[in-house]
Amino acid sequence: MNQLIARSYQFKYDLKQLRSFLAVAEKLSFRGAADSLFISQPALSKHIAQLEAALDCKLFVRDKNQVLLTKAGEALYSTLPMVLEQLYQTTSSLITEDRNEQTIKIGYTCAAMASFFPHLIREIRQELPNYEFEFSEAMTDKLIDDVSQQQLDGAFIMSRPDEPQLRCIDIRPEPLGLMVPDNHFLAGMDVVSLSTLARETLILFPRKMNPMLYDEITSHCEAAGFVPRKILEAQSGHAAIGFVAAGAGIAFIAVSMATACLKGTCFKPLSPPVPQIHYSFITRQSARGEWLNAFEQQIQETLSPERCCGHGVITEKAGKVGVHN
Repeated sequence: MNQLIARSYQFKYDLKQLRSFLAVAEKLSFRGAADSLFISQPALSKHIAQLEAALDCKLFVRDKNQVLLTKAGEALYSTLPMVLEQLYQTTSSLITEDRNEQTIKIGYTCAAMASFFPHLIREIRQELPNYEFEFSEAMTDKLIDDVSQQQLDGAFIMSRPDEPQLRCIDIRPEPLGLMVPDNHFLAGMDVVSLSTLARETLILFPRKMNPMLYDEITSHCEAAGFVPRKILEAQSGHAAIGFVAAGAGIAFIAVSMATACLKGTCFKPLSPPVPQIHYSFITRQSARGEWLNAFEQQIQETLSPERCCGHGVITEKAGKVGVHN
């Protein structure tokens, strides 16, 4: 077996030459390929010549006006990216195993990122030095689906879903404020009362994306004496802010995102009582491990609802951890 390996895996070319080939094949330009690799054009030409000599075939047809792949070049180009990707994945996994690292995939909303998420993750990373983390931003409904379908290990969302397959750890709520066009009469107010929005178009996420947040806002409007005259639905936070900048309506955003205003918009706080974002951290019920213990401990120490309210009892039932007063 050792003799077979010794005979079979002796190559006359190297990865540097293969990378140079890929760059030329993708751009069909020696100058463009050299620029993308940050090497000189003569050095690139030397790599290609060495590779062609090692393979004993021409890979490119080159004249003053264009660069084309030969049939041999096309065959190599069709398989080489997959081979290099497999080699990269293999070596990367070996490095991770050698360091005894695990990869944890965590999702978050843009509001969580603007609020507590960066500091929390910084603390957790210090507690879990042997873990790698991957992060992805999405809306609450997408994050719930991704955790349920095991695409994510956990997620920080703007809701507290009551689903049997999920474990939900409540996080202290955050008040909402308003983002208004800077030429709107509300822009001149220091603090805005909800009742002044009775005749305005409100920009909200569709209810199916986050029923808890939608109902939180509309119920506060009803308590203020009105039902929203018109609702413009936005599919993302960026879209909501863009609609405000376009003068299409007024959006509710987390207080922590007050600095996210685009040109043509401004943030205004609401007078109490105000609707709130009810954050939570969700995982699957089957989730276990050191990483989850670290997340739970940090959340309870720094973000639990009783630290906001000053009192409460932590309970756990039906897959839900929370504070009940």
